[in-house]
Amino acid sequence: MHLIFVLLLFAVVPTVCADPLFIAVPDHATAVDGGLSRGVAFGDADGDGDADLLVGNTINYPEFLYRNDGEQFAQVMETAPSLAGGFTEGVNWVDFDNDGDLDIFTVRTNGANDLYRNDGDWSFAEIEMGDLTTDRSTSSMACWADIDGDGWLDVFVVNRRGENDAIYRSLDGQSFERVEGSVAGRGGGDGRSCLLADLDNDGDPDIYVGNFVDTSTSPPTKQRNYLYFNQGDFDFSEQTQGHAVESRALTYGVSAIDADNDGSPDLFVTNIGGGDRNHLYLNDGNGTFRLREAGFTTPVDTPSKGHSWGDFDLDGDLDVAIANGTEGSEHIQNELYLNDGNANFSAVTNGEFVTDSHISAGIAWADIDRDGDLDLYVANWGGGDQDNVLYRNLSRGNWLELSLAGSASNRMGVGARVTVTTRHAGQTNRQTRWLHTNTGYASQNEPVLHFGLGPATKVAELRIDWPSGRRDIFVDVATNQYMPIKEGTVLDKH
Repeated sequence: MHLIFVLLLFAVVPTVCADPLFIAVPDHATAVDGGLSRGVAFGDADGDGDADLLVGNTINYPEFLYRNDGEQFAQVMETAPSLAGGFTEGVNWVDFDNDGDLDIFTVRTNGANDLYRNDGDWSFAEIEMGDLTTDRSTSSMACWADIDGDGWLDVFVVNRRGENDAIYRSLDGQSFERVEGSVAGRGGGDGRSCLLADLDNDGDPDIYVGNFVDTSTSPPTKQRNYLYFNQGDFDFSEQTQGHAVESRALTYGVSAIDADNDGSPDLFVTNIGGGDRNHLYLNDGNGTFRLREAGFTTPVDTPSKGHSWGDFDLDGDLDVAIANGTEGSEHIQNELYLNDGNANFSAVTNGEFVTDSHISAGIAWADIDRDGDLDLYVANWGGGDQDNVLYRNLSRGNWLELSLAGSASNRMGVGARVTVTTRHAGQTNRQTRWLHTNTGYASQNEPVLHFGLGPATKVAELRIDWPSGRRDIFVDVATNQYMPIKEGTVLDKH
């Protein structure tokens, strides 16, 4: 049985006032468009090794699609996703057909969701894929993973307004059918976000859902979040005890990350309601969680939506950037917290990322220029069509980036667990990352595994645990490189 315990740890909150980590690039092509934007997704759509960008928009604005040529972004106009209008929230780059390129999936709150097959040369065809694209829903976000371990990506879609969430099984990449009878498809909540991650370390992806209001009450009240553990063959058991599932809040964003470098995925939740704080839940290793107050200083009246975790200062642990804003609020600032490696966080107080005022929603990272640090893109949606903003990272340090390709596993490598071990000055540092298709609210980081390495000049061991069960291990790997790795490949020493 999975039990979730509550532990409150209060600490004096430190701040960081060094040189800013990020600078805004206001004249960048991606930062001169505004369309009441929601979700942000980075992915290499054309296979040239750098991250392209997709932004989902609302109120019948078309989506924004940008091609990265290594030096700058250019908007791609005449293709199906760029011409679609609607009320799009969540956006994904995902290889649903295992053909080696990234396709596009968008979810809407006003009708059927859309899947676009990548046909190469920036041509995308809107296709019908069974229940996944014919179900009419009020969807907020989709999370992809190989739920049943057959080598094909399945998808969980979170829905709004009391509508049940939905699990769709991939039929060998040829179609998708809705899984009926699963407890994870009977939520009946008012969902805003989801994640598919191996929360109990048993080798298969579990589900966590961030909910907004309880539509069964009059008037509606704050809703609790849902946690489902994967029992195999699309059978899930619901966890109903503990703060992570009993606390009621207006949740917008959720992520699974290893905040304390202990090798287990922790949960982070952002909320927008008055009196709601953002919450970090540390995992004890088998899916039991405890609440940790670790230096997050977000005021209780700050509406937090999207967030993105990454090693922004390249020191060997995960930091977090939070996007804030909602209706009726004045323009407010976003937040950036740096991690000391033990899940204690310091607020960054200078630099445009935390001093500019916006009403923000989705946020995601990518190394847009392949210089080894993580750049951020923020979708803004306040009145007057606020322009979105690209922030370039100014950090310098050692790093490693991995682009995975499954063979027995799904081609994209979603669900792979990668552990990097470094040694320096007699100290050993071990970091774990998982390849997920979602971050925070409605968004997706570049599907690349990024590690900041601090002063270490060599990776002693690189271990990849693939969804298929295969483990690949490499030793003495050079730092400061972008490495494409195929499952089962023996690498030459770098």
